[in-house]
Amino acid sequence: MPRRRLDTRLLASGCAALAFGTATVSAIGVASAEPTASDGWSTSCDAEATGYRPVRGLDLPTAANWRDTTPPYTFDETATVAGGFDRIGYCLELSTEAGTTWVWTSMEALSGNPDDVGLPTRMEQSRHQFVDDLTVASNVPGVPEVDGGSGWVEMWPNQYDATGSRQVPGASETVHDADDAVLWANGYGSFQVHVFADADDARGPRAAGAATATPVLAVNAFTTAGPQTMDVGIGADTVGNPDWTFAQNAVDYTARRLTFYARPSLARVDAAPISRQVVPRPGRSATEVSVPVTGVALDPYVTAVELRTTRDGHQTTRRATVSPAAPRFSFTVSLPVARTSTDLELVARTSDGGRHRIGRAVDVVAGDVIVVQGQSNAQAGQQPNSTSSEADRSRWVRTFGTSNNNNPRLAAAIGGWTYAMGDNIQRVAAIGQWAVRMGRLMSAELGVPIAIVNGARGGQPISYFARNDSAPTDGATSYGMLLQRLTRAGLTGPSAIDVMLWYQGEADRDNAEVHVAGFTELVADWRQDYGAGLPVYVHQVRNSPCDQAVPVALRDAQRRLPDTIDNLRVLSTTGLNGHDGCHFDYLDGYRTLGDHNAAMLLDDLYRPGAPKVAPPNPRAAHRVDDRPNQLVVKLRSPAVRLTVEDGAAADFQVPGAVVESVRWQRGRGLVLTLDRPVPAGATVAYLAHRRAGPRVIDARGMGLLAFRIPVE
Repeated sequence: MPRRRLDTRLLASGCAALAFGTATVSAIGVASAEPTASDGWSTSCDAEATGYRPVRGLDLPTAANWRDTTPPYTFDETATVAGGFDRIGYCLELSTEAGTTWVWTSMEALSGNPDDVGLPTRMEQSRHQFVDDLTVASNVPGVPEVDGGSGWVEMWPNQYDATGSRQVPGASETVHDADDAVLWANGYGSFQVHVFADADDARGPRAAGAATATPVLAVNAFTTAGPQTMDVGIGADTVGNPDWTFAQNAVDYTARRLTFYARPSLARVDAAPISRQVVPRPGRSATEVSVPVTGVALDPYVTAVELRTTRDGHQTTRRATVSPAAPRFSFTVSLPVARTSTDLELVARTSDGGRHRIGRAVDVVAGDVIVVQGQSNAQAGQQPNSTSSEADRSRWVRTFGTSNNNNPRLAAAIGGWTYAMGDNIQRVAAIGQWAVRMGRLMSAELGVPIAIVNGARGGQPISYFARNDSAPTDGATSYGMLLQRLTRAGLTGPSAIDVMLWYQGEADRDNAEVHVAGFTELVADWRQDYGAGLPVYVHQVRNSPCDQAVPVALRDAQRRLPDTIDNLRVLSTTGLNGHDGCHFDYLDGYRTLGDHNAAMLLDDLYRPGAPKVAPPNPRAAHRVDDRPNQLVVKLRSPAVRLTVEDGAAADFQVPGAVVESVRWQRGRGLVLTLDRPVPAGATVAYLAHRRAGPRVIDARGMGLLAFRIPVE
C-alpha cells in the first residue's frame, strides 16, 4: 500500500516533555493493514486525527462508577502502540436530535504506558500539568482553533476543589474552572483539557484580571458512588462551573462518544530535558551545564534528526544523519546557569521530504536545588486572615510534581515542572510561603534559577519521616515518596541537591531524646541517598508542643545539633511576631523567615570564608563575682549587637529566682539581673513566648535561640 505522511504541522510552542516511547512501523503514520476492532469506528474528528490510531472507544452512559476498574470500552487496541507513541488525541462527540457537536484535542504523550490512554479511573493514571504542543479543533462556536498552543490538563479519578495550583493566571479560587486542585480522596473524576488564550501565559506566574485558560473538553463524575449523572461539555459552561463540574447534564444528549488516539513514534528519545525543568548544576559554581539529547530512529524512512535550540530569540539547528544500519543520534546542549531559558525541538526528516516533530521542551533552565521537609511549618501555607505570598512568586523559582503526599498512589502519579507557589498546601506547585520568599530573594541575588521541592506533611512526629532501610524508595513512606519524586525530577545524585531545610518537632511534644535520635539517623540516610556533603539547616521550632512556650528540652537539643552533626546549622524563629501559637502569618512571620533563610544560605553556601550570618546563640553562662544577683550569658558571636525589647526579661527563667531585667553589653553578652542571688547549681533558660511580644533580636531581626544551660 502507498505510504502516507504523518501530520506534518510543526507547532509554534513546545510540549511538556521529551519523553517518548518506542515504535516500529512499516509505513510512516499508517496503521497496520490487518483488520482491527476499530475498523468502521468513524468519528467527527477523522480529518483532524490523520496519522493517529484510534486505540480505545467509549460510548459514555449517563452515569457510571468506574473507580479502580477499566471502563467498558467498545474496542481496546492499546496493544498496537505498545512499542511506543509520542502524541495522544481525544475526540468527544455529543449528540442531540439537532445534530452532533464535537471537539478534537491532541498533545504530547502524558506517559509511556498505553494503558493510560483512556479515562483515568485509577490514581496511578492521574495527570495535573502543563502541555505545550496542544491542538484544538471543534464545530462548537467559541471554542478556539489552536495549532501549537499551551494548555493545562486535569485528569484523575479523585475528588477536587477550586483552590488550584496558581498556574493559570486569573483562575478562580472558589469556582471550578481551568485550575482546580486534586484531593487525595478518591471518588468523583475529572477528564479535562484547558487551553491558554496566549501560550506566553504558560511561561511563569503572572497576574491577570480574568482567566487566561478555558476548558475545551470535559468529562467528569465517572468514579462516583451511586453512581451520579456525569458532567460532559465542550468549551466552557456559561451557566454553572466553567469546567462543567456538578453539571450532571449527560442526560441532555442522546449519545456521548469519547475516542482515544495515539500516534506511533518515529523515534525513541532516551535522554533530554523536559519543559520548565531546572537542570541541577554541580557544586554551586558552574556557569553552564551540558545536557545530552540522545535517542534512536525507529522508522526506516527517517534519514536525519534535527535539534533546534532557541534562546533569547536566536535559533540554532544541528543535524544527525541516521539510517537503519546506524539509527542512533546524539547531541549535547549547553545551558547557561542564568535567568534565561532555552527551548528545544527534535524533528525527524524522512526520505519523502517530510518533517515531523518528535519532541519538544520549553523554558528549560539550569540552577540550584533546595529541598524542604518537616511538618506544618515546613508546609507553611497561608493561615486564616493572613496575607498572600503571591507577590513574591518568581518565574525562576520552580518545583516538580505535587506536595500532596496523603496518598502514595497519587503522589507517584503527578509529575511535571511548575512555577512554585506558597499559599496553598498539598497541591501541585506548592512549596510554602517562606520558601517562595526565600527562593525569590536567592534567585535575584545569584542571578540563577532555583528549584525547591517540598515533601512536608503537617502534624507528624519524627518517626513518620524515617527511611525504610530495606527499601529506601518505598512509596508508602514519606521518605520514599520524596526520594521517588526527586528521582523522577532528575534531582538525585551526589551533587544534585544543594541543601536540605528541616522544620519539624512540634509533634514530638518536647521529647528531645526521641527527636534527636530520629533526626540524627535521618540526616545519615539523606547523606547516603543525596550525597555525603549535603548541608542541612534545622529551624528551631517556636514551641513543642504547639501553644506551649515553657517546654524547652527539645528546642535546646535542636540548638545543640551542630555539636554532634557535621555541616549542620540552626535557624531561629523566636524573632517572628506574626505567630498564632503554632503557625505564622505571612507579614512578620513566614515572609521574614524567608528573608532569614535566604540571608543564611547566601552567606554560608555562596560566600567564601567564615559564616557571618547566624541567629544569636549562647555559649555559656556564669555568675558575676561582685554582683551575686547578676549572671552573664555569653554569646557565640559576642560582637553582634542585640536589641532587648522592653518586657523580654519575662521570657528568661532561672529556677528559684525571678529575672527582673536583661540588657546587652558589648564584649560580655546578655546581662541578667535577678531579684536575689543566683541560686547554687542554677540553670538559665530563654523560653521565648507564644504569639507577638517583646523579643531579643539582632540587627536582621533574627531572634535569640531558645536554650537552657547551666550557670558556671
